[in-house]
Amino acid sequence: MEGKHALSGIDGLYVFGNTLIATQNGTSPERVVRFTLDASNTQVLSEFIIERATPTLGDPTHGVVVGEYFYYIANSGWDSLDDHGVLKEGKTLSAPVIMRAKL
Repeated sequence: MEGKHALSGIDGLYVFGNTLIATQNGTSPERVVRFTLDASNTQVLSEFIIERATPTLGDPTHGVVVGEYFYYIANSGWDSLDDHGVLKEGKTLSAPVIMRAKL
């Protein structure tokens, strides 16, 4: 990748053809991104942002590729909990959302 693409904070990584779909909730802003690989699948050539810092995204996590769609959990709420699973002071939880992106 030669320092061209942010690969940190990946919580989930999924293969679709010669691309990798990543949920990144350890970055700021959180995002869902698609990385295109070279023919040998050893180098990231480009990236395409599927979603980034939208109000519904929250902290994205687990996903699955079904056909030509990527379904993922948005607004997981894990950032509102402490290391023991207790709600942090001043935080509230909302229901997670399943989102879908055409690949």
